[in-house]
Amino acid sequence: MILVGIMKNWDPVGLNKSIFGEGEGVEGGPAASMRMLIGGGFAGIGGLNLYCSFMIDNSAVEGDFILIGNVIALVVILSTIIGAKFRGFLEHIPVPPLVIFPSLIGICLYAATY
Repeated sequence: MILVGIMKNWDPVGLNKSIFGEGEGVEGGPAASMRMLIGGGFAGIGGLNLYCSFMIDNSAVEGDFILIGNVIALVVILSTIIGAKFRGFLEHIPVPPLVIFPSLIGICLYAATY
């Protein structure tokens, strides 16, 4: 899943062209930014699974590791949204992800430490 996420973020316009051909809107920012966000979701879930597969054993407190894995996934997804803006695929970053993802990250970190 991590490799699929990296591939979708590496060249989102090229990936769109290979899937949809030379159609209208393939080279535009919205299609590329959505491809990056979907790839970020794949990479985030893959990172969560990879982290939990190494950290969870019979004697561990599994809930804390799952929460930290969620933090990793949320940071990856948020960074792809911000990365789409800096790469020029988005005109502006939507406000809800800038509020929701940091809030969820803070809640997960707080819950994992107490």
